Amino acid sequence: MRDLEWSGCLNTRELGGFRTRYGGVTRPGTMIRTDSPDQLDADGLATLAGLDAGLVLDLRSDSELERPHPLHDAPAYRRIPWIDPVRDKDRVPADEPLMTDIYRGSLDRNKGQIVQALRAIVDAPDERPVVVHCRAGKDRTGLLVALLLELVGVPREEIAADYAISEQRLGVLARLAALPAEERAAAERICRTLPETILDSLEYLDTQYGGVRGYLTACGLTSLEIHRLATRLVDVPIEAVVFDFDGLLMDTETTLVESWRAEWEYHGLELDLEDDFWPGHGGDTKELRYGQLAALVPGFDRDASHARRTAHRERLHESMDFRPGIREWLHEARDLGMKVAIASSSERSWVVGHLERVQALELFDLVVTGDEVAMHKPDPAVYLLALERLGLPGTATVAVEDTAHGIAAAAAAGMATVAIPNPYVEPAAVRAADLVLSSAEQLPLSDALLALSPPAAPQP
Repeated sequence: MRDLEWSGCLNTRELGGFRTRYGGVTRPGTMIRTDSPDQLDADGLATLAGLDAGLVLDLRSDSELERPHPLHDAPAYRRIPWIDPVRDKDRVPADEPLMTDIYRGSLDRNKGQIVQALRAIVDAPDERPVVVHCRAGKDRTGLLVALLLELVGVPREEIAADYAISEQRLGVLARLAALPAEERAAAERICRTLPETILDSLEYLDTQYGGVRGYLTACGLTSLEIHRLATRLVDVPIEAVVFDFDGLLMDTETTLVESWRAEWEYHGLELDLEDDFWPGHGGDTKELRYGQLAALVPGFDRDASHARRTAHRERLHESMDFRPGIREWLHEARDLGMKVAIASSSERSWVVGHLERVQALELFDLVVTGDEVAMHKPDPAVYLLALERLGLPGTATVAVEDTAHGIAAAAAAGMATVAIPNPYVEPAAVRAADLVLSSAEQLPLSDALLALSPPAAPQP
């Protein structure tokens, strides 16, 4: 947050420079909050005009307009009252004695107006700043700004601190002190910008709407519109999501283990998963496994064992779908206009066969498999081929993997990485990833992408 000097206005500052809980930082020069530009003098008006804003969003109601807005004729100016005049007729002031009550009611009643204001921000030119204001720039503007900062992961204590600054900038405490004592308490309830007021509003979104994304969805915003709101404040350079297949999209690792476990049990043996069961390279180790059985079982019939094991595994596959949250990520990626691909060390027939079985092949723009490259992961060959076919650099893509060798392969291709370990991989094994999740259900994809925004520069 950086204060701006707009001569005549008192409560002007930009929303750049906030660190997010994901390690990124909000972009400077993209959004400015202020009190009404009606108060600007000639120097202040020149500053506003020189900004060349793509949108100047006025949240005031009709009754507050004492004179034409300084930019009322400018194409960038839009007035979208925060307060819904129809719904506001149903408001009972006695039911909202505190500012926290007023804010809660405002968020509920005014969703139809709020979504229009947010859509105006979504549609504003990306390369030009947005200015948003009401009269004092503290309540309606404060709520809108809090929604945006919460969306991109700015810690709530930082949101509350920014909100609280307004009463200092506006000299609220001095004006309250000048009031007669009998009027002061009532005025304080509606004039101050206490941190707990905005924190209560954010907690209200949690309990009533499931968080800020749930609230924005309830207002009527689409996933793409919510993502575009976030990317106005935080740089998310990702244009494509590339998924591993085995163990990541589908839990074929568990079916693999269960098929070998059943075969070991068929011969009266117990499978030891600690005995170097998992390959470090993503290749096929079935002949090694059959060799182990042959050494343990007199007269071992490899072909019969293979037929029995694969038949058992196919029965397990009949009811197997994507891992939890994955299908939602796939649909969200499509909604966000991103390319979606697979880069797997397995054979194409295996990958495509599973996708066709669950009727999901059409969700992917590209499928690249191990039989198209000479080396398996952790060699980056399969990812480099996927990038070539996508026509994108690694810096514009993220790989979602479940193993350390997959993370290493994607990183070697210059890609951002998200790890969702399969049930047989410890989270510590994939700690080299940019983000480690226990499941795709843990975060929406767009939240995960925010974690991949450029990190904040170290503080001096």
